[in-house]
Amino acid sequence: MTTVQVPAPVPGETSWISASPGGLWEVRRRWLGERKRGDLTPMMGSLCKVKVWRSTDTASQEQESTASVGSGEQATSHPRSQDSVLQLPLDEWCLLRMGEGQCDITEGCLEGMRAGEMCEFTISAWNAKNSKAAGSDANGTQTENTTEQGSSQQSDCFTLQLHSLTPGQESWQMTPGEKWAWVLSHKQRGGQRFGNGDIWGATDCYCRAVKLAITINGKTRRNASSTGFKEGVDGEDDEDDAALTPCFDKENEQAEGADVSIPTEEEYKTVKAELHCNLSLCQLKLGQLGKSRDSSIKATELNPKSTKAWYRLGQACLQLGELEESRMAFGKILELQPDSASARTALKQVNSRLKDLDSKLGQRLSKMFN
Repeated sequence: MTTVQVPAPVPGETSWISASPGGLWEVRRRWLGERKRGDLTPMMGSLCKVKVWRSTDTASQEQESTASVGSGEQATSHPRSQDSVLQLPLDEWCLLRMGEGQCDITEGCLEGMRAGEMCEFTISAWNAKNSKAAGSDANGTQTENTTEQGSSQQSDCFTLQLHSLTPGQESWQMTPGEKWAWVLSHKQRGGQRFGNGDIWGATDCYCRAVKLAITINGKTRRNASSTGFKEGVDGEDDEDDAALTPCFDKENEQAEGADVSIPTEEEYKTVKAELHCNLSLCQLKLGQLGKSRDSSIKATELNPKSTKAWYRLGQACLQLGELEESRMAFGKILELQPDSASARTALKQVNSRLKDLDSKLGQRLSKMFN
């Protein structure tokens, strides 16, 4: 779920911003009927049996399903599409795995729900000037009903019913190994979505992976042949793990009972750098130049030898007009990989723009003093 400030909801409503393949959407949820009792609500890994229908479709209103969801079942396979905001089939029961981001809007609505409950949610395109989704209705049909500020007034209303669910976990309840497995799955899913042109979906995956990776900070295994304690990795991103934590090298894993599913420090930094690098490219394609630059900087800090990270930094700075920083980034690539044709071409472009700026500055100074 994307964190963006939205106008205050009416009493009884909760609102947030969610991502779909076409862009960002404002979601407003309200409960229907009496709330159930119980502690079991959807968490990461929960398999939820749900049904979604348009609130105007009376034929699909609240229908019982015959069987509850079981822990051994698989999530319903449904292709993500630019032509649809809700990434799951309507008017039929389906299984949704919480945390995978198949349908960010529905996952957000499921938070806090209990089996047997229903809610109604309204979606409207968010920020027409910066989102490809703005100006589209829930079926992807283009509309022109937008405000001067860019938030679409076009909205659509749906009803969600949660039939049953399996237990899940909050991230703080997971072991470092379980968190790392989620990080890798998000990374793989992000690559698949990017390859399919789902940039918003890929961005969501990489953001989820980075947030989880931060919580593993300080819990990696040593690369060296020693046992004991170590300080956290990449501490500038860590907010929760200031204390020292135990770790063990590979030679002593079996004897000390270390969890081999936990990454080594080198593996952790490499994957985290790749996540920031991939996120930087997504942000660049979405026109989020400042965020793209910041993500690429984090990638270069984690892996200073990554030519891809330096290239992303050079691209972002070039588009931001930060030419000296861009030249430095492309120059760094040539230090690491002297035969890089793409870096040489980019560096020539930067130097050409700098030369033009120097020429224009010289002309202005000449006019001022002549």
